[in-house]
Amino acid sequence: MQAATDFWVYFSIIRKRLWLTILLFLVTIGVILSVSYTAKPVYQASVRLQVLATDSLDVSLFDVYKTTSSAAEIQQAQNDFMRALKSGFVAWQTIADLNLEIGALDLLDGLATATEGEFIQVTVTSDDPGRAEAIASTQVNNALEYYRDVRATPSRVLREFVSEQLGANQVEIEAAEQALLAFKQQNGLDSIDLEMRSLQDVLRTLKLDRDRALMEKDRASIFAKTYREQELVATQKADELDALRLAAAEVLEAEEEAETGSESAVVAEEEASFAPSTIKYWRDLALQHEATAISYEATRDGYARSIEIYNEMILQRDEELKGLLKLNDDQTKLERSQARAQSNANFLWDKENEARLKQLQAEKLGYIQITEPARKPDAPVPSKTLQLVVVGAVVSILAGFVLSFLIEFLALVRKAGRRQRVS
Repeated sequence: MQAATDFWVYFSIIRKRLWLTILLFLVTIGVILSVSYTAKPVYQASVRLQVLATDSLDVSLFDVYKTTSSAAEIQQAQNDFMRALKSGFVAWQTIADLNLEIGALDLLDGLATATEGEFIQVTVTSDDPGRAEAIASTQVNNALEYYRDVRATPSRVLREFVSEQLGANQVEIEAAEQALLAFKQQNGLDSIDLEMRSLQDVLRTLKLDRDRALMEKDRASIFAKTYREQELVATQKADELDALRLAAAEVLEAEEEAETGSESAVVAEEEASFAPSTIKYWRDLALQHEATAISYEATRDGYARSIEIYNEMILQRDEELKGLLKLNDDQTKLERSQARAQSNANFLWDKENEARLKQLQAEKLGYIQITEPARKPDAPVPSKTLQLVVVGAVVSILAGFVLSFLIEFLALVRKAGRRQRVS
């Protein structure tokens, strides 16, 4: 019963001020229709772009492993590009390129973006079809140029840094080469390693020749000793025969004085006649052995002198080898410095080439490509007058109801105040 009473109270309030609701309704509908019919037609031009899943454009001096997925990289590229697209700097550049008489905020108000997977849809709204197409194309191209320039900045900065380091490294390489060249010229050696190998070969040959000379010396000494022993044997034999000959001669002399022809005298005579030739044989043999022994002794002494010379040469070559070992340590340090500088240069060259290619990839190829360029719209965007009228009607009626209740409430408050003053 109370609910029915409240309903009729509310209904009476609305009916009492129905004129206000009707007035708001008529004004709202009139304004919407007036604006819709007097507004210029709206044209839209769209550009469709695709994010390419290419290699990462990041480049660093040392390898850094990242676990970013392709989807995350595509989303990041879309966000970066849309920030560039809605940048005031890019908008003012577009305005300057097209000589537009609007501000950057006005241009950006007519620009809308949407993403669909790896695609980006850019839509520009304008009251002129040609201007819509021009703004869409120019704004997207300027945004792409700005985006690619930003993407190329890390590679460009790193490339400039590496190029600067390469210049300093080239000075280091030249200094190392000059130091190594001066060292070689000072010591008159091109390659100490080759010189050491050659000297070691000479040492091996000298030691081998010395060992051969030592063997030949020992052999000659043995032969000389043997022939000296044979000489002594022959000399002793000749001396024995000479003694027998002298004894036989004395016997013959004694027999001749006695004028007897005994048997001993005959034997002594025979021995005395045979002894000279035999003695001569042994004397000659002794002389031959002596000559041969002297020859071997001379050969032995020659080899002994050769061994002394070989020892002196080996000692000299050992000193030269020790000197080369010290020089080799100094040359190794110089060559290591040159190799380290050259290795650094090769590393920097590789990084500079990588940075250059990454920079070109970012500037020329980019990470985002236009798949559907903007074209001049054939017809304006369909009018939404009917939707606006429906929404305006509903909103105006609700606003009329609210205002009716508000006015009724204020009237009741004013009456209550008067009653209190009268009483």
